[in-house]
Amino acid sequence: MSRASFRLLWALRLLALGVIALSLAAPLFREETAWGLWPATYLPAAWRWALTLLAAGLALFGDRIPTGWLRGIRFGSPWTRLAIALLSAIPFYLFRIQHLRWGDAYILIHAIPHPQARLTYTWQAPLDLFLHAKAWALGNRLFGWPDPTPVYWIMSAAAGVIFVWLLLGLAHWLGRDRTERFLLVGLVASLGLLQLFFGYIENYTLMTVGVLITIWLALRALRGEIALIWPATALALTHAFHPSTIILAPSLLYLAWQIRHSSRIEIHGSGLRAQASYKSLTLQIAIPYLLVFVGIFAFMTAGGHGLDALLGSDAPGGGDRNWLVPLVQTSTRWEHYTMFSLGHLLDIVNEQLLVAPVIWPGLLLTFAFAWPRVPRRDGTFRLLLLMSLLYLLLTLTWNPDYGGQRDWDLFAPAALPAAILFGYVLARALPEPNALRSASWALIAAQALHTAMWIYQNTLPWVPS
Repeated sequence: MSRASFRLLWALRLLALGVIALSLAAPLFREETAWGLWPATYLPAAWRWALTLLAAGLALFGDRIPTGWLRGIRFGSPWTRLAIALLSAIPFYLFRIQHLRWGDAYILIHAIPHPQARLTYTWQAPLDLFLHAKAWALGNRLFGWPDPTPVYWIMSAAAGVIFVWLLLGLAHWLGRDRTERFLLVGLVASLGLLQLFFGYIENYTLMTVGVLITIWLALRALRGEIALIWPATALALTHAFHPSTIILAPSLLYLAWQIRHSSRIEIHGSGLRAQASYKSLTLQIAIPYLLVFVGIFAFMTAGGHGLDALLGSDAPGGGDRNWLVPLVQTSTRWEHYTMFSLGHLLDIVNEQLLVAPVIWPGLLLTFAFAWPRVPRRDGTFRLLLLMSLLYLLLTLTWNPDYGGQRDWDLFAPAALPAAILFGYVLARALPEPNALRSASWALIAAQALHTAMWIYQNTLPWVPS
């Protein structure tokens, strides 16, 4: 192992051990200050210590666990990936959420079946709400469901199955060997955003699957395997499930530029090659966007929820219609802090601790200790970095309507491109298989510990203090 790899490996191990230790320190803080760590306090002390010691052991010695038996499992087989994805439905449904504490969950559960409201259309999540509302109407007619809670439980777990299936496929396609694929799957599957698939009641579950589809299709388009129109269509449809994903739209423009300068198109089999034209690439983005936006506008208008609702009751920006965190002074009850305040910083840190505790710190350590090995000129690296930074920008600047603790789910999908980026970069920063395997165990064990405690907390009914 090279000196650079040794230093980076131990930097990442210390990061993992630090993240693990925070689980033990959680009871020392108030929930308002450290809500990203607070799930650890819901476990009995004996369980918390046992799981923490297990995670620490895996972080230090996990690479010594024999894995020869895994070679008999054909992860490259689509049938194997499908079987694993289907089996994931069991924990997704078995450990489903049991409260309505977060975001708009309480509103959704009560407004969809309300005889006067019959909430079905909203510009805040057009296709997501419509699908859940119609599924509840069917469930109410067939099974007598009084509210859409079972619908959210079932559709959330089903989305999780699709997510796992896509993740396994992406890791097999992007990873160059078994260790890299293990790292990619582990970093994403241990993210706190997986809570969205444990029967989650909100508008962010289906759009998260759309983000993953978009990332994979964009990377395939970058390699010339598919046309640009496919990731553009996927992202446009994802906007229709939740408009917060519009933050990723600039990545399509960058992708078009990358394709223009790196890919070549065979002309009539003659061996001659030419660059894809800007006109063709622009149309491949514009056409699906135009069709989706016109279709959604017509769909919402037909439902009696057209432009007047978009500019009125459903206008983006929450209760006060203010999109961004105020710079120097709050002016409404929906604004919890200013941009450069301690409260805003605490919410950002807690969001990362809850959803992706090792991702951005690990990326920064990798840049610091192995910058010459970072594939800075690689198109995949640049595209993933742009997607990650765009979503991080949303996290840093968007004004949370309920405050960071209750709006954690709005920002959770931002961890997805960042986690894939981290796995891609780390596999090149640690070229030695043993070093990469050791780092993988440390990072995944630390992050999985936090996510497991987060999921457990939400299996418990919430009792207001």
